[in-house]
Amino acid sequence: MDEIQLRNFVMIGRCASITEAADRLGIAQPSLSQQLLRLEDEFGTKLFRRTSRGVVATDAGRMLQEHAATILQAMNRAREEVQATERVPQGNVAVGLPATASMILGVPLLVAARRSLPLVNIHVREAMTGTIRRWLEEGRIELGILYAAEGTRHLSTKVIARETLLLVGPAGAFGETDAFGIATQPIEQPALKTYGFILPSVSHGLRELVERQLHMEDLSLSTTIEIDSLAHTKTLVASRLGYTLLPHAAIRSELAGGELSAAHVEGIDLSRSVAFVRNPAQPLTRASIEVEDLARQLLREMIADGRWLASPVEDE
Repeated sequence: MDEIQLRNFVMIGRCASITEAADRLGIAQPSLSQQLLRLEDEFGTKLFRRTSRGVVATDAGRMLQEHAATILQAMNRAREEVQATERVPQGNVAVGLPATASMILGVPLLVAARRSLPLVNIHVREAMTGTIRRWLEEGRIELGILYAAEGTRHLSTKVIARETLLLVGPAGAFGETDAFGIATQPIEQPALKTYGFILPSVSHGLRELVERQLHMEDLSLSTTIEIDSLAHTKTLVASRLGYTLLPHAAIRSELAGGELSAAHVEGIDLSRSVAFVRNPAQPLTRASIEVEDLARQLLREMIADGRWLASPVEDE
């Protein structure tokens, strides 16, 4: 088993088709089939189950996919670091950021990179988490930030922090506030049933998290408006058309300006992980590693000085 076999094996899993994988890899389909057979002989077990639509990984195949991703990433990083020790980082790096992460990290990352990585051209692409996940899987971006990414298949995740969703309402809805603009008295979980909510659609990562946690507590919310725009959601809440659930980073300026109010919710875990995510099948570049390290440093500084209300996580 060598690196080429592992990469080709990973591509078969991504495509769920030997023919499509062969086309993407630029090799003959019989040759790729023979590689897979030799790999299965080496492990003494079937790695894919053939179907009329293509192939499906067996339990053994899924296990090898996880190990292959880790091995390939380590090999790429080692190669890149060894080859680039004498070079200044340079090149293009595309970074996918959800709207909230883009608000706190987008501009600071570009400004800091201009100073410390002058030959690296960073493309910040803002989108919903589902779109960022697809871009990573398709190899259209090198690095992304995703929320609650645990269990994401075929992608490598590094959790850096956890942040909590707050109940967000119009100005003055929750009484006296602290230095961060958050109500000093939390809202009890049962009170959530009394609010009409403005939430993103069910395919949105934030909505998925909320629905999952509510299901665990046998609780449901009254959703009066569904909208996938963060800016419009905040405008609707400020106009007293409903309440929503958002992290502090998404409403920091509105709290400071007295346009919105926010409160913690007791009795339910509304925290979510924040992770850097990569596609391990993509070669690592020194430029993307330096961008990730810079972004991680900036986020740690933001947590330390209170610009980002989150709890740091080391090597989760």
